[in-house]
Amino acid sequence: MGGFGKITEIGVIKMHVDITVLDAVLFSVYWTDIQVIREHLAQNKNATFTSDINIEPLLNLQYAYNPNPLRATFFPMANGYTIMFPNLQDGWATLFYNITRRLKAKSCYMTIMDYKKLVDASNYFIYCEYSQERVVYTLKEDRWMFYEQGVPLSFENTAYYTARQKKERLSKEIMMEYCESLGITSNGLIHLNPDGAFSYEYGKGQYKGAGATSFARK
Repeated sequence: MGGFGKITEIGVIKMHVDITVLDAVLFSVYWTDIQVIREHLAQNKNATFTSDINIEPLLNLQYAYNPNPLRATFFPMANGYTIMFPNLQDGWATLFYNITRRLKAKSCYMTIMDYKKLVDASNYFIYCEYSQERVVYTLKEDRWMFYEQGVPLSFENTAYYTARQKKERLSKEIMMEYCESLGITSNGLIHLNPDGAFSYEYGKGQYKGAGATSFARK
């Protein structure tokens, strides 16, 4: 599957996700050390940690409606951030908020989709810092809608939000521009460090998966 790459340099494995070639991708970023997050998650006695850090099945949002178990894979990033790729359709929003609020972490949840290729596309970000929350999204249901809440942030270009067509107010291209401004990507690439990466699993045996799914292509 395109979008995921591995490079080996003198025995060191480097990994990256190329957003530019993906129809869709969903992740959360925390401006927090990965070990701090792992120690927090370890307080949940009903959860387990695994060394399976393969995220290729999650790219382009192809996963189960009700995954069994729920899984979130965490990677340290070169700039000291931590990134989370979930296997839950809503991005495992409860876990995103749990980590953000319990650790008082600066964080950002992102869904990035190409509305030119996907029938039911949406672009979405939630940015949290110092108990403040900024939410902006475009969403295709029966019709396109645009929503924003909170004070605009320095990385945003609010002129985009005046576009006549609502789907163009927060497109994949705009989301990628914001990722660059936030230091999440470099030239469209998310650089991942597999050293220290882990998967966090919860609910094994409690959920009945509804089978793999993906968003309909045009």
